[in-house]
Amino acid sequence: MKNASGSLRETLRQVVGCKWEGALYKLDGHVRAGLWRNGAVAAPATVRATIYFPESEREFYDLYRAHHAASSAISRLDDIQAAFRENELSLNSRRLKHGLLVQAFTLALRGRIRVASDETPVDLRNAVSLFRNELLLLDKAMPSAEIFQTGVVAAALICLTLYPKHEVFFEKLAQEKGNKRDGLMDPVECVLSLVEKIRNQGTASIDAVQEDLCARTVRAFLAQIRGDPEVFEGRVNNTMKRYWFKRMIQGVDLDAYVKRVRRKKKIADTSDL
Repeated sequence: MKNASGSLRETLRQVVGCKWEGALYKLDGHVRAGLWRNGAVAAPATVRATIYFPESEREFYDLYRAHHAASSAISRLDDIQAAFRENELSLNSRRLKHGLLVQAFTLALRGRIRVASDETPVDLRNAVSLFRNELLLLDKAMPSAEIFQTGVVAAALICLTLYPKHEVFFEKLAQEKGNKRDGLMDPVECVLSLVEKIRNQGTASIDAVQEDLCARTVRAFLAQIRGDPEVFEGRVNNTMKRYWFKRMIQGVDLDAYVKRVRRKKKIADTSDL
């Protein structure tokens, strides 16, 4: 397959996506992208993308089902939608309401997106129940798919679990209300700049990029709540000097925060996920 040619190579360079409510979704090609990255299959110079434009939510789901019928992806999406109903969870934001949260749940509960061959995937119905309150808080911010990539959504689940009264950071992120001053960036602007860089480089589908984005977003959130004069009622404190950043913000030790989330959610070990 690495040296595929002719009609087979032509097939490998064709991908399918759809544009729904302003966001582009890749319907197939996920496995091939991974094979191209690790060199198992020679990456083509270009790909041919077929983009669908569904006119209704029902049509959007039908497209998703049609292109995942041969995998477990559709059953996982159905699990999340069923869990929404079971938890009487009605979400309104276009980023959350479709239930495309498998990777975000996995990252928030395990600290990584990739699932080892000997691991059981995250129980999605349990994940929805665990994060019901956090999903409602985040949904109020009306997150967009463009800004709230998997890493940002996972960071929101982590941060709102540990600091449930500080959703203002994610509201500012959703409204793209970052600030710059004298060549420095506030925490919100740090995340917005990082997301823009990822989008421009076309690396959003890489698991490690989203894991790094999550760790950096958690750090930005902490800088915001510890150094924002709005949060601290205008009092100057020692953390203020860490509110403005000249370079891209560094990530936290994500595993440490995931362990805190699991403790707070009373998850004894990964087998309970």
